[in-house]
Amino acid sequence: MSRTGKYAYRTSRSAHARTNADWMPWVVFVVVSVIMSGILWCGWQIYQGHSPFAAIMHPASNSVLKVGLRTAPESLDIRNDDSDALQQALIGNVYETLVKRGDDNSLQPGLAKSWDISKDGLTYRFNLRQGVRFSNGSEMTSTSVLQSLKQGITNNYPGYSALTNIKTVNNPDDYTLVITLNNPDALLLRRLAGRVGIVYDTKSMIDYASAALGTGPFTVSDYNKGNSLVLLRNDKYWGTPASCASITLQYFNSDTALAEAMGKGNIQMAVPLEGNENKRLAAVANTQMVEGQSTRVRFIAINTTVSSIFCDEQARKAARYALNAQTVLAADGNGGVPVGGPIDPLSTGYEDLNGLYPYNPGKAAPLFHYFSASYLGTINFLVPQGEGGVGRELSKQISSVSGFKVNLEEVDQQTMRKRISEGKYDLALTTSNRTLDEGMFAESGSPFVLQDARAQQAWADAVHSKNANEYEANARAYAREVSNNAAAHWLYARKSIMAVKSNVSGYTKNMTDQLLPLQSVVVK
Repeated sequence: MSRTGKYAYRTSRSAHARTNADWMPWVVFVVVSVIMSGILWCGWQIYQGHSPFAAIMHPASNSVLKVGLRTAPESLDIRNDDSDALQQALIGNVYETLVKRGDDNSLQPGLAKSWDISKDGLTYRFNLRQGVRFSNGSEMTSTSVLQSLKQGITNNYPGYSALTNIKTVNNPDDYTLVITLNNPDALLLRRLAGRVGIVYDTKSMIDYASAALGTGPFTVSDYNKGNSLVLLRNDKYWGTPASCASITLQYFNSDTALAEAMGKGNIQMAVPLEGNENKRLAAVANTQMVEGQSTRVRFIAINTTVSSIFCDEQARKAARYALNAQTVLAADGNGGVPVGGPIDPLSTGYEDLNGLYPYNPGKAAPLFHYFSASYLGTINFLVPQGEGGVGRELSKQISSVSGFKVNLEEVDQQTMRKRISEGKYDLALTTSNRTLDEGMFAESGSPFVLQDARAQQAWADAVHSKNANEYEANARAYAREVSNNAAAHWLYARKSIMAVKSNVSGYTKNMTDQLLPLQSVVVK
């Protein structure tokens, strides 16, 4: 090859090398920029309390889901309607709270990504998430939180009376809220995980009875009172987008109608109420029954006032020995976990107290025989409508060992609440519905309160605990005190049961009778 040829070859190769040298820095720059952007994005997600991999692992889709429920909300006004049905539909889906409850009922960051509590338990400093927007596009700041609390307290919305212990609330900057208390309140965070922790856009004027405006992963698209509620993915959501584009909550008037809809494929998830059709639901093709735990505790309320024989501690203890918890549990289609006190297994302070008053007619009889028939009179026993069979069996149990007459009445829920509130009963089969109900046997104004100084002091000690460990110990002491004194006959904590199609995943399993967060539910 000629020198010219060699030179030309070298020149061509040299030119090619220079070309590579020209664009290689740009490639490196672009790659580094992408990597740095990814690192910054991940860092920001972690700082905000999000999983940086959530959107990748659970990408949004155009899938739709239909969920069958039993109790329809009377309105969408969550400020004034304190029903479980409305909470189940909206909290965690449309509205979010400062603190939220995990599937195990633990307290987790919500709209507040973190918080600090002073050693004396009087000052709570909440660090709010940045970049949170309401579904109308307005930004949520500490002012939104401040005004939401102020509005609730001023208007005395349900639940806000529990915040009377608050001394001051201030917002030193846009993303910090500071609450100071007159006395320590170990339940403040848990209260803020419920209705009183909802943050509203208080500047917006909407008809809350038929519309909703929150920061959650869904918006309300359509509300047909008593029939259905349609949720659409909130495209302005600050966190990981909801996996489903649309979710319809369909309401049914019976578990039978719910099972029929599941069998026809009209719904992909079902949350039964009574549980009397659970076997039928389980038999539906490609359906699995998902079993979880609820914080609802079924118990037999005992009228401890002077208007009832059961104001006497010995009579209450006799009733606890005489009444078999398994009678009620066996008739409950959803089943449950036996408890012997006011605190359920998912809540702080739980202790298995079933051994305090096991079913023992032999112990009940001599305690009852201390009283004469003329002294005891007739025992007025209330049971919910539809549970007459259970009521009759329980009535036999107590009359057989006491020798006294039992007047059994089946009543609706409204009548049940009214009669208990007025103290016009002796025994009543009922349910504590919420995670904060455990204190109702010692709280002033409660129809279930036991007039016992030690029990009331034990609960006061629990509420005014300065830290979580102190609260747990004091709550256990309170539960044991009221159980020892037979303030009620606690039977079992109900199970949460759902029927779910096999192509549906990402759902929670506990407390679905009260909370049904649907953000992560995926339909394949």
